[in-house]
Amino acid sequence: MRFVVAKRIGRRGAGLGNEILAWAKGWIASQVLDAHLIGPSWGINQRCYYRNFRTSRLDFLFEDGLLRLPHYEFTEADYRATGEVDFGAAIERWATANGLTNKNSYIVSVEGMWGGYAAIRTARDFLHSQLLNSRDALRNVFQITSGVDCSKLFVVVHMRSTALGFTTPEPGKNVRGKFNILVPGDWYLSVCGELKRRFGDRIQFRIFTDRPGTEFNEAVRRFNPGQITQTGFTECSDLLVMAKADLRICSVSSYSLAANFLSNGPFVWYEPQLTLTDGYYSLWGEDESNRPAGRHASPMDDGTLGSIATYVDTRATTSAALGIAMNIGDPLPEPLAALLEQKLSCHNPETNLLEFGSVPKA
Repeated sequence: MRFVVAKRIGRRGAGLGNEILAWAKGWIASQVLDAHLIGPSWGINQRCYYRNFRTSRLDFLFEDGLLRLPHYEFTEADYRATGEVDFGAAIERWATANGLTNKNSYIVSVEGMWGGYAAIRTARDFLHSQLLNSRDALRNVFQITSGVDCSKLFVVVHMRSTALGFTTPEPGKNVRGKFNILVPGDWYLSVCGELKRRFGDRIQFRIFTDRPGTEFNEAVRRFNPGQITQTGFTECSDLLVMAKADLRICSVSSYSLAANFLSNGPFVWYEPQLTLTDGYYSLWGEDESNRPAGRHASPMDDGTLGSIATYVDTRATTSAALGIAMNIGDPLPEPLAALLEQKLSCHNPETNLLEFGSVPKA
C-alpha cells in the first residue's frame, strides 16, 4: 500500500489559499507514485474547513499516525536538488533516485508553500473539482453567475478585514514585499472608479470580503448595490466565482493569489506592496544571491511562492501583463484596457457560433 500525506500547514492548519499549495502537491505526488492521498486534515483546522469538504473532525489522527511510521519526506531541498520546476517531474526524479519505483509499499510526505504556483500548474483541474464538490459551492456559484449579464465585463473585488492576522500598516510605512497587510479602502474605490469611467454600463462588479465593514459597504454601495448576501459556506464558492471573472482586483493575500492561479487571467495588485527592481515589479522582492543568470528571479527562487505572473515590466506599453500594478489615483493602464476590450468583444452574443448559430463573415 502506498500513501502520500499532504501535511497541513502549521499545527492547526492555515487558510484555504495557503493549504491549496500543499494539497495540490500531495495530489500530484499521488498521481505520479500511484498512491492514496491523505490530507490535508481539515478536522483540526481552526477555520473548520471539515464542514466545507465533509470530512471527519478526527481525520488528523490518520495523518498524524502515518507520519509516526517510517516514511520518506520530500523536502524543499529535495525539490530544488532535482532542478525541476514542475512538482510532478521533480518528485518522479526524486522517487527514482531513492528506489521507490521498486517498492510496493511506502509512505511519502509533502508539505509547505515552497515551489509555488509554477510547480502545481497540473493540479488546477483537481483543485477546481474539489472546490466545486464542496458543500454549498455549486448552489452559491449558480446564485451569483445566474445574475451576471453575459454581455458585460465581470470584475470581482476581494477585500480583507483585520481578522485572522491581517494588519493595518502605519501611515507612511514602507510595505513593499510585505504580506498580510490591509489595502486601503480608497485603493479599491479608485481602481473600480477607473474601470467604471472607461467601460460605463458595459461593466459589472461583485465585491467579496471575509468580514463586512465600512469600506466594504461603501464599495458595494458605489459599484454593486444590488448584490445579494449569500448564506451557507462561501469560502470555496467565492474562490470559484473570483476565478471565473474577467478581472480580479486583489487583496494582499494568498486567497486572492489562489483565485488568480485558478483563473490564469488578469488581475490588479496594490502597487505600494510590490518591489521594483530594474523596471520589474515583484510580489516578494528579489534575492540577488538566488537570481539565475539571464533572467529575473522568480519568487520560488527564494523559497516562497512560485510565479503567478508576479513580474510586471513597467516599461511595457503594447501588451498587458497577467498582473497589473496600480496605486490610488492611477489611470487605467492602456494595455489592460485593450485586453478588457478584447474580452468584452468575446462577450458579444453575435460572435458566439455555438450559442446563436451564426457569426459575421470576417
